[in-house]
Amino acid sequence: MTSYRQELEKYRDIDEDKILQELSAEELEQLDTELLEMDPENVLLPAGLRQRDQTQKSPTGPLDREALLQHLEKQALEAKEREDLVPFTGEKK
Repeated sequence: MTSYRQELEKYRDIDEDKILQELSAEELEQLDTELLEMDPENVLLPAGLRQRDQTQKSPTGPLDREALLQHLEKQALEAKEREDLVPFTGEKK
């Protein structure tokens, strides 16, 4: 009779990547569907597993980092800052 620990020992060296590579497209889709049922509020899950992959679109074009930074700076300068509800006076309590 084997102990519980010995029973679990045989699963220690399983190569998960190899198993995933051997799955068909249908089996991967089924696995994805089952992963959807996972709890998104579970903090023990890595963030990438809490929500299903929604990046099916192809890229719209090449990334131009400088143009993106210029656009973000321009947008930040043009955005109107909101008023503070309690004005800052600088005094200490």
